[in-house]
Amino acid sequence: MERSVLRGLSTAAALGLLLVACARPDAAAAPEPGFEAAPDFELASLDGGRVSLADFSGRVLLVEFWATWCAPCHVQREILEPLYRQHAGSGVEFLAVSLGEPEAIVREFAGRRPFPYPVLLDPNEELGEALRIFALPTVMIVDRQGRIAYLRPGISDGETLDRELRAAAAAAAPAASDRAAA
Repeated sequence: MERSVLRGLSTAAALGLLLVACARPDAAAAPEPGFEAAPDFELASLDGGRVSLADFSGRVLLVEFWATWCAPCHVQREILEPLYRQHAGSGVEFLAVSLGEPEAIVREFAGRRPFPYPVLLDPNEELGEALRIFALPTVMIVDRQGRIAYLRPGISDGETLDRELRAAAAAAAPAASDRAAA
């Protein structure tokens, strides 16, 4: 009995250290989902192009913020890959945004473990700072209207993400009169 309790405490302590290792010390409150528009961005992609939020207008966008050194990020990726295949062709797009790492490191990592969706580079963490991301991984879902529908640090499970993606996809796109007034 004592051994199982000690083993449980050891496991909890190890998980706590892992979360602290991936947390940013300069954390501030993140935007509140459902109310704030996603910040506009334009980032370099590993394929040599540039990608912006405007490229996904009228579609749902899931963005995974990650780093090569972050073990929980690799777990999150394993959760996202089947969701990506499940939602392919349904107006839902996926991006992986590497925070704070040089292109060469990200490119080498992605060469060994290719992503099925585009990898973007945020080496200076400009988008990460705009969203006040304090831990990796963090998953953000942007609805068809460009609002943040979901923004959570830590590992998000597949069932929750699937539900959030479906809800964001069901949200009505802005009417033409709303777009003209903006």
